[in-house]
Amino acid sequence: MYRVTQQVTNLYNALINRGIKCKLEDDSDGHKTVDISIPASKINIEVDGLQHYIDPEQIKADFKRSYWSIENDDYDTFHVSNIVIDNHLEQVADALAIVARSHYNAIKEEEKEENDSVGIWNWIKNLFEK
Repeated sequence: MYRVTQQVTNLYNALINRGIKCKLEDDSDGHKTVDISIPASKINIEVDGLQHYIDPEQIKADFKRSYWSIENDDYDTFHVSNIVIDNHLEQVADALAIVARSHYNAIKEEEKEENDSVGIWNWIKNLFEK
């Protein structure tokens, strides 16, 4: 079983304190578990130890995981090291909160535009069916 690190817990709590709804150890895609996910913003967050930066096999595995997330779930993956969280937790949480809100707003705007387009086409279709 995977053990949540203190850095992951600290970042998760910092995001929650900023009003960001996120999930700890999210495995909802059925392919992998991510440290933290922000589903409404389609963001995965991986808090990585040293092996993610010095082990070639781990780097390749991380590339595959990130590719899977963008191709299959349309999620962006943010990687941050334990050391950065230890030394800059508040700044990282502030920045991620801004990005999460921006992503969320862009997603909602895109959904609205798609719904508006469908509505217009349905209206036009109805004109010709009468």
